[in-house]
Amino acid sequence: MSDSEEHYRLVVMGSGKVGKTAIIQQFINNKFEEKYKETVEDLHCREYHINGHSIKVDILDTSGTLQFPAMRRLSISTAHAFVLVYSIDDSASFDNVKQIYNQIQEQRTNFGDIPIVVVGNKTDLELQRRVDIDDARVTLAQNNWNCAHLEASAKENSLILDIFQKLLQMAKIPIARELSPVLKRRMSEYGYKSRQRGERRSFRESDKDLSRSRSLIRRSARPKMKATDPNKNDCVIC
Repeated sequence: MSDSEEHYRLVVMGSGKVGKTAIIQQFINNKFEEKYKETVEDLHCREYHINGHSIKVDILDTSGTLQFPAMRRLSISTAHAFVLVYSIDDSASFDNVKQIYNQIQEQRTNFGDIPIVVVGNKTDLELQRRVDIDDARVTLAQNNWNCAHLEASAKENSLILDIFQKLLQMAKIPIARELSPVLKRRMSEYGYKSRQRGERRSFRESDKDLSRSRSLIRRSARPKMKATDPNKNDCVIC
């Protein structure tokens, strides 16, 4: 009997240079690149097998600019979960996270059911801090944000795994309890190749927005696809 399969798409959004790509690279490959390279859009894929279940996770690394509004709308419409990243040394990047959150709320009819984790990256730059953690959490609480919030450092690989474990908890994935320790041990996982550029992908989508997005996929610029190889504290804002 073949494994039962689940397929999820996680979209990582935020301003440029806040460390979105660095967070993903630390999670997937346990590495950090000092040199900055602007991202237009990259897709990373992972597959996990747990107790007869198969779960595939697509992690979409998005552009930090507003030059591609159609791609941003498409990214929002096809996501099952979001990681919104700002840098603690850049108050404007925190303001941008607020704008992205509001756009998700406006665009998605099932907004209340979507797991969202807000991440303050670059805690290694404490001396240059411009966004106080308590002020950030007060802001999220005052605006009734339905999300989790934590700070991390992609450079130091600090609390990176916690971001994805928190998403698992919020997503209410049936095998989340089994998958969480697997992530911690970095076992029973392997990368799987992304399909060739232009090939259609099928997702199990309950939201009508996900079905309508396919026509947008064909009209928008095709993202660069990457296949990846394998190798604690937080606060929930309700």
